[in-house]
Amino acid sequence: MGHKGAEMESEMIGRETVLVGLMTIILCFTSGLTASAHMGGGSCTFGEFGCHQMHGGESPYMMAEGYGGNQGCINCHSSDSSSTTYVLNPGGDPEIVVPVVVYTGATAPTEYLAGGNFWWVKEGLGGDDTKGHNVFPGEPDDNLSSAPLSAGGCAFGNFCHANFYTEYTGAEGTRQGCTKCHMMQDGGWGGFHHADDTLDPVVGGDVADDDGYFRFLTGHMSGAGHGVCGIEDPDWQATFSSGDHNEYLGYSGTKTAAGSLSALGHTATGFCCGCHGNKHISQNPGSENWIRHPSGAFPLDASYTEYNPQNPVSRPDLSEYSGPSSTVTPGTDMVMCLSCHRAHGSPYPKMLRWETVGGCDDCHISTTQCAE
Repeated sequence: MGHKGAEMESEMIGRETVLVGLMTIILCFTSGLTASAHMGGGSCTFGEFGCHQMHGGESPYMMAEGYGGNQGCINCHSSDSSSTTYVLNPGGDPEIVVPVVVYTGATAPTEYLAGGNFWWVKEGLGGDDTKGHNVFPGEPDDNLSSAPLSAGGCAFGNFCHANFYTEYTGAEGTRQGCTKCHMMQDGGWGGFHHADDTLDPVVGGDVADDDGYFRFLTGHMSGAGHGVCGIEDPDWQATFSSGDHNEYLGYSGTKTAAGSLSALGHTATGFCCGCHGNKHISQNPGSENWIRHPSGAFPLDASYTEYNPQNPVSRPDLSEYSGPSSTVTPGTDMVMCLSCHRAHGSPYPKMLRWETVGGCDDCHISTTQCAE
């Protein structure tokens, strides 16, 4: 082959290399967009709503300024015009609907999602730490410095199990506030936010898959991993009824010792017990009398047969569910932590769903014990 022919061949090879490189980049971006389709299918890095910066940003995961760690969660999931949801990119294809967990309006919200709202906790708004979990940096909890009746072990210093408002830095990275509960994985808080949790009704049903779990709630990851399983309402219970609500997995095993996700199954109660393991599952030794209200217990009132989202119950098995059910089965379905409490905050002390005693009647319909 002559010199000119060699040059032409070299040029063709160079063009092919560039083409392959471009195709690789396109495929990478296409793959990334597909994986994050439920986040809107929009740009990862470009435009007004990009969460990442291609050449680096806030650690980890090249987060753009304002989107790193807990503050990014708060920035995105706050609104002064809606206490339930808002559209991040009106007119987008598809539009990105964002659940609101921090309402920043001047007055308390009258509507909120299944987890409640941090309005009642935030300084300058409700400012009452007895009514919710304090996830705000620089705002020490006025009521508690660590979890009450915790499971022990990690409940000291600034560990995740101590409180939310302080930073904890370990081998897996720094966690604070929201990221102490949500988006955990090996190596630190991670990319579950991109997982497609619309393919299977039971989010987290296959614990071997990092499919986001229910509300991205994960504990310490080991082996197949530990996360919360459930069926998530597509609008996070912005609207709800007996047939339109979240479904929660329950566990009816031992209630005489502290436990967590590894001991109580992939349940919301198990997740709560990571910090409050001795709170509601302890039984007075040698007695059938409960010293606190049990979680994972069957004895629902026989009259409570229509699901009330204001007093949710957990199911022992969700494998046969394709969506929410309006039916409650006493003796099978169970009381859980979220039957009485909100996860974020509520208008009532201890994040209760209702004023003390008032809500008991929804489960104890045919008794007068609560009133007494």
